[in-house]
Amino acid sequence: MMLGRSFWFIVPLIFSLLLSAVPVTHAAGTFTSKTYNNRTYKIYVPGGYQQGIAVPLVVMLHGCTQDPDQFAAGTQFNTLAEQENVIVIYPEQPASAHLNKCWHWFDPAHQSRGSGEPALLAGMINQVKSEYTIDDNRVYVAGLSAGAAMSVIMGATYPDIFAAVGVASGLEYKAATSETGAWIAMSNGGPDPVQQGNAAYTAMGSYNRVVPTIVFHGTSDYTVYPVNGHQVISQWAQTNDRSSDGTDNNNIDDTADETINGQVPGGRNYTKYVYKDQESAVVMEKYMVEGMGHAWSGGSSAGSYTDPQGPNASQIIWDFFQNHPKNGSGQDTAPPVTTANPAGGTYGSSINVQLTPNEPAATYYTLDGSTPTTSSTKYTAPIPIDSSTVLLFFSVDTAGNQEMVKTETYTISGSGGSATTFTSAASEDGFAGMYLADGLSTTVHKLGDKGMYNTDTYRVILSFDTSAIPAHATITSAKLRIYRKALSGSVSEITVDIKNGSFGSGSALEQGDYSASASAENIASLGVPGENNTYTEVDLPGSAFPYINKTGKTQFRLKAVSPADFSSDVLEIYGGEDSVYCPVLIVNTN
Repeated sequence: MMLGRSFWFIVPLIFSLLLSAVPVTHAAGTFTSKTYNNRTYKIYVPGGYQQGIAVPLVVMLHGCTQDPDQFAAGTQFNTLAEQENVIVIYPEQPASAHLNKCWHWFDPAHQSRGSGEPALLAGMINQVKSEYTIDDNRVYVAGLSAGAAMSVIMGATYPDIFAAVGVASGLEYKAATSETGAWIAMSNGGPDPVQQGNAAYTAMGSYNRVVPTIVFHGTSDYTVYPVNGHQVISQWAQTNDRSSDGTDNNNIDDTADETINGQVPGGRNYTKYVYKDQESAVVMEKYMVEGMGHAWSGGSSAGSYTDPQGPNASQIIWDFFQNHPKNGSGQDTAPPVTTANPAGGTYGSSINVQLTPNEPAATYYTLDGSTPTTSSTKYTAPIPIDSSTVLLFFSVDTAGNQEMVKTETYTISGSGGSATTFTSAASEDGFAGMYLADGLSTTVHKLGDKGMYNTDTYRVILSFDTSAIPAHATITSAKLRIYRKALSGSVSEITVDIKNGSFGSGSALEQGDYSASASAENIASLGVPGENNTYTEVDLPGSAFPYINKTGKTQFRLKAVSPADFSSDVLEIYGGEDSVYCPVLIVNTN
């Protein structure tokens, strides 16, 4: 509860006033006060928030003697919220409710659904939902100390609201039922966690469901002793076991399935415990931080009760939350479907492209080949296309469901000519290794070396059916474009060979394609894209045009330039099987 016994009835007012003056910094969002039922809470709305596009909501509950400003400053959750486009609220427990601003986690009047502080907090959340577009599947609660103990209560009494719970230096459900009992529990732990787990399951009532939970606790916490952190996990293991199928059968238990030791560079050691269900899905995590006292791990000294030397609890808790949406029944979980009109193809003059989702949604796009995000250009009007362009786009509906990125390739031929865009054949492209042991695949497209001072171990073959080019047409230009999927090691350049027809005995990929003769070698070179899902392209020289086959297949062989060193250097690109990032050959003719 973040205070010694001598502080239980006496608040160090001067200290509190000084702390309350600590400014809370944030990037572009707003941090303002609101009122619900005569109780104050502060709300952080990130700069990227747009009404109508659902975002997650995180409820952060401060500990004793703290206030929303101190807790925001210490956890730095506003900075994280700005980066992740999350709304955060910080309910305030005033001194008028408890002398030391403690949430009444130990009082039976505040341990059930529909009464006391749980009902108050639920009401605040509903008020926020009425004013902002919140994703019901992604509402979370986390707290420190007394706030953490109240987070446990909120997870048990409102599992229909909260997708997951974060508990920093907290206690199990109903660890105490009186203020005197609170002191005993803080030092010695609460009742049997299995018993309390059953009590939490009962408190859930008809809303029962598995509630993923993450715990942080310091091994040197002498305010809320470490036994309580272990009990929180044991209690939730029992509650979640019951909730998973209504039976006490230990398909979720408090025996860790993974134990991972770590250390913050220049900071504290910690042990991470991972708990999974029968389907091997992570349900709970626990971080025990070596030598940390009663504090928010990894927090900023700008707030109170923080330990900057611990692992970053705010980031870790948020990552855990992101992996555990509620996905309750009746929720909209279907992504939108966006169509482009006109669709990609070859056009003789400039066009305007209209993007239309099948439901209310915000649409984002790029024209430079990069993967769009919600920070990319937002679609507001038809997009003018006056030169050959790759348009990538996606939409996000009002429930927060995000569509997969789509692509349309537009070729503008100009006056007096035409252009054709070819995509590589998924069944014919892939990689061939130098030797049989180096492999062959039509589903993996990698070039580079296997290390151990080898070079040029893997080559990519791209196969295009270019028979649609009219026999009488004159090729005026040709462009080859590929998209990076992954890169390990160092690849500085890609050289290109061309084959009129097929490298092997047929168009299907063969091991011999690695070294088969080409119509022309090293006709061009490509740079390596700087990021995954971005492209590189090259205009082929006129000397390559005679080898573009107007009656059948044209194949290219890509070779990597990489250092001869011990490490493997491999660039993987997308192949014809990918509808968004497939290799393309654009041929202009007269």
